[in-house]
Amino acid sequence: MWQKKFKSVCPVCDRPVDGLFYEENNQVFLKKTCPEHGEVRDLASSDAELFSGKMDLVPEDYSEKCSLEKCGSGIFACQDHFARKSPITFIEVTTRCNMSCPVCYIDAGTKGRDIPLEDIKKIISEIKKHDPGTHLVLIGGEPTIHKDFFKILEAVREAGLIKRCYLATNGITLSSEEFCKKVYDAGIRWYYLAFDSVDKEMCKQVRGSYRSYEASRKTIENLKKFSRAKIVLSVTVVKGVNDKGLPAVLDFAVRNKDVVKRISISAEVFCGRQTSSEDLLKKRITSECIESILRRTLGNGAATMSLALYGTILKPLNLAGLLPKRTGIYTMPHPLCGNIGFLFRADDGSYFSVIGLAIKNSAADLYKYGKKVKDFSVRMEKRKKILRAKLFGNILWKLIAFCYYVPVYFGMILTFIKPSFVFRAVMAFPKSIFTGKKVSECLLGKDRVEIHYLVSCDKYNFVWERMPYCATHHYRIDAGTKKVTKMCGCYVFPFRSYADSCNTMG
Repeated sequence: MWQKKFKSVCPVCDRPVDGLFYEENNQVFLKKTCPEHGEVRDLASSDAELFSGKMDLVPEDYSEKCSLEKCGSGIFACQDHFARKSPITFIEVTTRCNMSCPVCYIDAGTKGRDIPLEDIKKIISEIKKHDPGTHLVLIGGEPTIHKDFFKILEAVREAGLIKRCYLATNGITLSSEEFCKKVYDAGIRWYYLAFDSVDKEMCKQVRGSYRSYEASRKTIENLKKFSRAKIVLSVTVVKGVNDKGLPAVLDFAVRNKDVVKRISISAEVFCGRQTSSEDLLKKRITSECIESILRRTLGNGAATMSLALYGTILKPLNLAGLLPKRTGIYTMPHPLCGNIGFLFRADDGSYFSVIGLAIKNSAADLYKYGKKVKDFSVRMEKRKKILRAKLFGNILWKLIAFCYYVPVYFGMILTFIKPSFVFRAVMAFPKSIFTGKKVSECLLGKDRVEIHYLVSCDKYNFVWERMPYCATHHYRIDAGTKKVTKMCGCYVFPFRSYADSCNTMG
């Protein structure tokens, strides 16, 4: 039976404790014991085979020296922290909110505080310096109720970050057509919109009121009036409440494909307003739970794949210098960080995944393929380091990479691909000529839904191993030094009190 040790903390006193992932009845559980506060058990995965396959992708250069004490002041201060670049960066501009959602991970409400504008400008300046290629997300609370909200947007625009700036909102303020137009005119093109279900009563159970349900629909209609507006439906999944409603959200996204471009799924976490550990094993929803729901909608093919697998597949191309620096994932995420998938709707109304369509036996072997590519990348990287240490090493490396490693890599990829997909891809080009459609449309169809599943954590399921590979980061101001600090997303959620004690929130 599969098992793996990990480092964690006691959810009560934060002391370091050892934990264990272990398989039981094709599920993976975690347990850890504090000498003072006893044992904690939690659900790590509903599918042991998928979970263990993901964990085989953990990068081999991980340092266990990273600790709460070192990372408490941000990863700029932690020399054992590898994640220096941020694919996704958050600025929490306020803890004030015009709602009081039961699932809020920071317990935001009317009594919160705004970060001073000057501090936000300082943070934006540091992001421009350290992470100019990041996707910047303005979050709260509800960021649009910050008293200097439009001045914040002006600062983002002046820093040259507005094109990749996302606004995370519950839609209440943007349900006003006038306010929505003002935000769009300020340069925001991407909107993370709280959208937990197509069912009104399910939304009320998740959010505590009907306000977000009604506001999100009005916001969508407002944004449809702007040709370049793009919406990410942000779904917070609560087990036994709205998890089975995800297929209906797919349908809604396709029906509104002119403005809805992506679905971002996150699971309920037990911190902030919801901290109870009672019935944790029954309440926890994992990425494999989401995958199971999506697979039942699509059939047996894999619906999504781990972000770590996505990065693993791209790594040989990055090592060969074939991808631009901003392409793909330039900070390799941990396998537990989340999943990504591309779903399409066929002419008969059924859905299929690109992964299931293209990969042989994707449900069972996807991560076995990833492990082979990972091992190939390790050998490739070792050779690159040896060659680049020699005279004319860069030139020699490029010759060997293009003449040997790249052909071997593509040959390996082809062994994973279904012949039917290869034939379909070859025929897509001539089909596009005769039909006048795009090649991508001839290959996959035009009704596309992109799915991201970012896995946050709390103190019950916290794993130190994730920290150096966190795909999301929060920039903040240190309360003592007034310097900008950068923290992992998987740190800020469970260790909110630490994050707030060493950072000012206004």
